[in-house]
Amino acid sequence: MSEKVSTLPALTIPRQAILEGSIRYAGNVVLEGTILGDVWCSSLLITERGTVDGAICADAATIMGEASGSIYANHVTLKTACSVTAEIFHKVLSLENGCYFEGKSRRVANPLHLADRDAEEHTASNGLVR
Repeated sequence: MSEKVSTLPALTIPRQAILEGSIRYAGNVVLEGTILGDVWCSSLLITERGTVDGAICADAATIMGEASGSIYANHVTLKTACSVTAEIFHKVLSLENGCYFEGKSRRVANPLHLADRDAEEHTASNGLVR
């Protein structure tokens, strides 16, 4: 995803929604529900009851709820009372008091490029065609 400001309206996924599969959206995503799959977007906000079980790739990711998988973002903020079990690739990582983080964090020059490369390797290893 590019670092440009999106002119698209924010995509809000309501608390009652459970989505299975990947989402690619060039704008901002506000997640109140559950996504069982990968999320690619400009900016992601996971609210207090929101959950992602899969990879996250965004310019900015703010997590107030739950995330498990890999996170690739230039700016990652783990808010108080969130629960994150992930490998985080970032330029800037902010952890608030009271957040739960289990996993590894790695500061890298271009986390979004790394996400593209890892996705291509995963696709090739599974024999899938994009």
